Amino acid sequence: MAHWTITLKREGAAIVVRGEGDDPHAPDRIDYEVRGSPGPVYRALLDRVALGPWSFQAGWMKDERDLYWIADCAYTEALLHPGWSVETDLSPLPELEELPEDAIP
Repeated sequence: MAHWTITLKREGAAIVVRGEGDDPHAPDRIDYEVRGSPGPVYRALLDRVALGPWSFQAGWMKDERDLYWIADCAYTEALLHPGWSVETDLSPLPELEELPEDAIP
């Protein structure tokens, strides 16, 4: 079983998302750990994740439990909140033209 981690962090604070399973798009288990005091970034991340993938991203990502969607949300929050950064061990997504024919366009 594989394990993946997404960490949204700044000095003194971090939001760590861990997933495990056979597919990062549909992990068997996800848990969150909050370190320090992330302030409003934590709530903003949760709210953004809850919306689920939209638009062009739906071709790559399944739903709000998709670790790639959660990572994308973390990157967005890092851009919106100076001083925050993201580390993840997820593999890069394939180019859209490399997805299987039955994938959502």
